[in-house]
Order: sequence, then C-alpha cells, then structure tokens
Amino acid sequence: MEFEEFFTIHMDDKSKSFLLLKSNQQQKLFVDSFNLIREYFPKCDCYTINNAKDNNKRAFRFGVKGSNENKGTPLITLRFTRNQLRISLKKDSVPKDNRVLFIDDALDLKPLLNGIKNKFTVEMEGNKNSPIVYLQDEEDSEMVTRDDMDKCANKIIPSPLNQILYGPPGTGKTYHTIEAAVKAAEPEKYKALAIDQKLGATVAQRKELITLYKSLTNDNRIRFVTFHQSYGYEEFVEGLRALTNEEKQIEYKVLPGVFKKISDDAANTNIKKSLELNANPRIWKISIDGVKPSKIKNYCFENKVAAIGWGYTGDMAQDKRSPEENTYFEELTSQNKNTITQFCSAINEGDLLLCISSAKTIQAVGVVKGDYEYKEQGILDRNDFRHTLPVDWLKTDLDLDIHSLNGNTNLVQKTVYELDRFSEADFFQLMEKSEISFGQKPVPESKDNYVLIIDEINRGNISKIFGELITLIEPSKRAGKDNLETLKVTLPHSGNPFSVPDNLYIIGTMNTADRSLAMMDTALRRRFDFTEMMPQPELFKGREVKDIDLEQLLETMNKRIEVLYDREHTLGHAFLIPVLNALDSGEDDAEASAFTELKSTFKNKIIPLLEEYFFEDWNKIRLVLGDNRKEKSELEQYIFVKSKNEEYSKIFGANHGLETYENTKTTYTLADFNAQDSVWNSPKAYQAIYDDTLLKSPVNISDDADEVTSSSAQ
Repeated sequence: MEFEEFFTIHMDDKSKSFLLLKSNQQQKLFVDSFNLIREYFPKCDCYTINNAKDNNKRAFRFGVKGSNENKGTPLITLRFTRNQLRISLKKDSVPKDNRVLFIDDALDLKPLLNGIKNKFTVEMEGNKNSPIVYLQDEEDSEMVTRDDMDKCANKIIPSPLNQILYGPPGTGKTYHTIEAAVKAAEPEKYKALAIDQKLGATVAQRKELITLYKSLTNDNRIRFVTFHQSYGYEEFVEGLRALTNEEKQIEYKVLPGVFKKISDDAANTNIKKSLELNANPRIWKISIDGVKPSKIKNYCFENKVAAIGWGYTGDMAQDKRSPEENTYFEELTSQNKNTITQFCSAINEGDLLLCISSAKTIQAVGVVKGDYEYKEQGILDRNDFRHTLPVDWLKTDLDLDIHSLNGNTNLVQKTVYELDRFSEADFFQLMEKSEISFGQKPVPESKDNYVLIIDEINRGNISKIFGELITLIEPSKRAGKDNLETLKVTLPHSGNPFSVPDNLYIIGTMNTADRSLAMMDTALRRRFDFTEMMPQPELFKGREVKDIDLEQLLETMNKRIEVLYDREHTLGHAFLIPVLNALDSGEDDAEASAFTELKSTFKNKIIPLLEEYFFEDWNKIRLVLGDNRKEKSELEQYIFVKSKNEEYSKIFGANHGLETYENTKTTYTLADFNAQDSVWNSPKAYQAIYDDTLLKSPVNISDDADEVTSSSAQ
C-alpha cells in the first residue's frame, strides 16, 4: 500500500492496523496532516489514545510525552470521523469558537497552525517521538466525550472542491451559490460574518455577502456559466474559432474556454500577484530600436522604460497638438499610426511586454508599471524616441524561442502589437518548462481561491462538455503542493499539457424537476458532493396575509404534489418570498400589496408550473388546490378549477360516431383572474386550500363579497 512504509516507520502495530483499514484518501489526509504538524512543530511528540471500552476508537495526539510516561501533555488531537479528520486543540488554548476544525484537505489545517505556532513553540518542544516509541496507548474511556463533545460554537465545515446544490424549482439554489461561492473563495471573511448555519443569513449579513461576492466577481475570482443543450467542449475548455486578422482574412485560432481560463488564472494566481499583473493581462510584442543590440535598448533595460520612435507626432496623450505634429502623424503609414496608437493608449498597467531579439525569440520580458509618458528630450542621441512607458524588466538576458507558442508564426516587423495566440498562462508554462524563473520576485505561499459557478449543470451533456477533464477535477487528481496523484492531460486542439489546480472550486446547481438526479452521469455523481435543497415552509412560520397562513399553504400543496407526482416537483419557498417582502415593506397598505403579490404568484408562476407538471391534467391540479373538497353549493364560491360533465350526445348529437367507453367527458375551467368577483380575490379561498375546519363549519364560510370586491381593485 502507498503509505504502509510510513506507518511501519512511525506507528505501533495497533495504530498501523487501525490506519490500514482506512481508505487511501483518509490515509493520505492523515499522513499529510501528520507531516504538516511536524513541519510547524518539528520536535513535538505524537502518541495515541484509545477508548478503554472500544479499541477501534483511536485518536492521535501531538504535544510532549516522554517514552516512559503514562500521560502526556497534548495540544493537538486528530481523530477520524466518517468522511473527515477532526482537529481539536486543548481547552483554553484558543477561543472556543476556533478550537475544533473538520478538514478533508491537510492544507485546511494551515490557518489554525499559523495561529498557534508562535504561542506554543515551547509547549511543543518534545523529542520527536512517534507512536512506535511508546510501549502502550493512553487509555481514556471518555476519549470521545470529554475532549470531542465540547463542540465549537461556529463549526463551519470547509467547502468541498466540487459540489452541486440540487432540489425542486424555487428552493434558492442559485440564491445560495452566492454564499457558497464566498465561503469557498474567502473562508476567513465568510467565517467573520458569523452566519447561523441553520437560520441562514440575516438581511445585514446578506448585504455583506453580496458586497464580497461582487468584489470577488470584479477580481475575476468568481465566474458564472450556464449549461444548455448546445453547450460543448469548445466553449468550456478550448476550441477552434474563426477570427478576422488585421489583413481582413479569416484565420482559425485555438481559444481557451471559460473553464481553462479560470483554471489557468487559479494556477498562476501567485505569480500574477507577485509580478503585479492585472486580472486579465494582455501580452505585447515590442522591438526597441530593432532586434540587434543597441545603446537605446540597454538604456531602456537599465532605466526601466520602454520607448519607440516617431516622437515628432507630439504628446499623444494631449487632445490638441500643433499643425506640424498632426501633419507628421497623418503622413505616416497606417501600420506606423497603429503602432503609435497602441503603444500610447492600448497598453495598460499590469500588461506583459516581450522585447524580441529575432523573428522567433525574445530577449526580455517586463511588466508595464504605469501610464504613457512623452519625453520631449528623447533618449540619449535619439531625439525621436520620445514615446515611453514605465516597465519593470524582469529578465533582459533571455534567448527564449516562442515560435511554437505563437502558433508557429514569426514575429513580424511591426514595432508594437498584441500577441493574442497564447495567454499569460501558456507563457508562464513555457518559462517553467525552460527552467526560467523570476527569482527576484517573492511568491506568496498561499494561493487565492477561485470559484466557477455552473448553473443548470444537468441541462448540458456532461461527457461532451468536460471530455477528458472529468477525471482531473477529482480532489486527489488536482495539481497542488505535495499531491502525489496529480494528473495532466494533453489538450487535443492546442497540444498543451493541462491540469486542474487545487484552489479552483466548482459549484453547480441542478433543478431536479428538469431532470432527475437518478439520470445524472455516473462519472459526475461520483466526483461531486451533493447538497439537497428542499422547500422550507418554516421560513413563513407565523406569517399571515389576510389570515392566510403562508406556511400551511405551501406545506399542504407540497404534500399533495409529493403524493400525486414526487418530492422533486414540489414548490420551493422562493415562490412566496416576494409575498413576504411585500408584507415586510413597512408601507401603510403592506398587507394589501402582499395579497396582490400572492395572487400574482398563483397566476404567473404556480398555476403554469402545475400545468407543466401534470401535463394539463386539471383534475390533479384541482386536488393540489383542494377543490375536490368544495363540491357543496355553499362552497362553490371557493373553487379555483370548476369541473363539469358534458354528454357527447348533447354536444354532437345522437349519431356522433365517437367510439368511446363513456358517454360523458369531464371538462375543467380555471377561474378568471381578472373578473371582479373572481375567487382569486377571496382570501378565504386560499385558506380553504389547507383549512379543513373552514370547509366543515358554515359559520366560517360566510360570504366575503366585500373583501372580494375591494381586492379585485388591486
């Protein structure tokens, strides 16, 4: 087995047997966590503790314990749960809210270790003993109660790398992607919001979530895509696109899709941060005084600038220039005009600049550090080199061939133009392959997390869209630090190697009414964590609109739908949220507005959806609305869908020739929403959907004509 050698070296026989029974993923998580703790506290001792009543319950403690001592002094305890590793610190070592952590990736342990490293260095100065050193375990019958039952108040489980929120329509799947995305991208900031995991975010917390979400979206760390039947590999990963070049000719280029773009950005987030590149840097080719060595070029490298000629055009940043300068510019060729315009206004701070040394190679690479500047005096003895840009030249002694990277296309004579056949990620990959690094630039240890939200993930053809990448999204196959099972594939169009980084989170949403979970691609189901989101009638507990109990209304209709169809086609609570918002608006006529909103919801959302669910089987729609219980004459005014038996002979005459088993046909009529005395304007009609007592007691069904009339005016 992969980790058996490690267990043989460090573990006693009982611990080794215990760990070998765990899955390969659990073993890896334990070994990675063990090594990470030892990285932070190199001399700490590790020893085991087992339950005196059940030897199968075993935990691992890190602290100080002599080889002949019966009791140790622990700081950190590791114990397996069903799917994760539970990390707990000793009581009173840190605030209670931060004492317990559940992880499925050892890297999730780093923030906790960073927080205690300096505080407990002395307390963790042991002899680097491992369980194999000790003669026996510590026994504690309360191993799982005294230490582990002391729950932390804010137990936030780390976000899975791949997750799908699924449920019926209107259960807030897309709504909750905002919270899930912020939690994945910025777990510490999310934790600081202190959102109650059962009750959900308050209005104020929701506003903060949206602010964070918008900020992360603006930084391109959260991106959104919707799958549909026509969506494919070319849009998601990479594909050939027909484009028009500068010569107005059609050419085909391999362009990255949304998944490859965000994967590249996530993989290169640290290097982009250290080089201070912008979120979407463009790459520019520049020739400074030709391709041969020159004083001008050396001056630019030494003084951290980039410069081009044609300085007699004047300052291109000015709206008005002299007639002589304008005439000079207008007499230039269109190619030279384009070069000047791009250099002076198209290149932005944070873009990459590649200075060439031949038609296939580059000599220098730099990052643009500011805006265009016009230097009247020129550079050295070249009075025409007046157009300049501040550039941090990272490397100036290269001889790097980028011909194949540039689509086997030579770098043309034009002084400045954009290199759009490859991305900054492709360029960094070539640098790494050529063993060229920006050594002078410190790279942060931790990477920013990125999130891709895939709405309606089940509406696309998963095999077609993901292709060979379906394997690469597995946590154990991701590219990351110390991941021994990282997989790379060669992309079919570009031929470039590709892997999925471990700081990219994928959040999908799935409408189960649109397609059953049972019909999902098996490969997809195995690689994603699924979170069910069902209707929550309890959100409306105690809330009434003209005596209509919103909780009972939604709950009753859903019970009937579940019996007539299934639970995947129930009505989500989001349908009634606008009613609740109107009720809480604080306006003088808030209740009347809420009732109008309720009527609108039934008219435009609930009834059309029920028609689709039951294929216009109006008898089942009547059952959902409880109309079958209103057949008495005094209850007829509360019927939404009226039924009537029609005899064929009365409709067609005696010799109609219809070969049917029955002589009558039941027809249904939906009550008019716009009629002045419409049942949809009667609050008691909605109450009758769920309230049996209203139907049985004549006292409770007194005519509410006045209410109907006043409501119909809404």
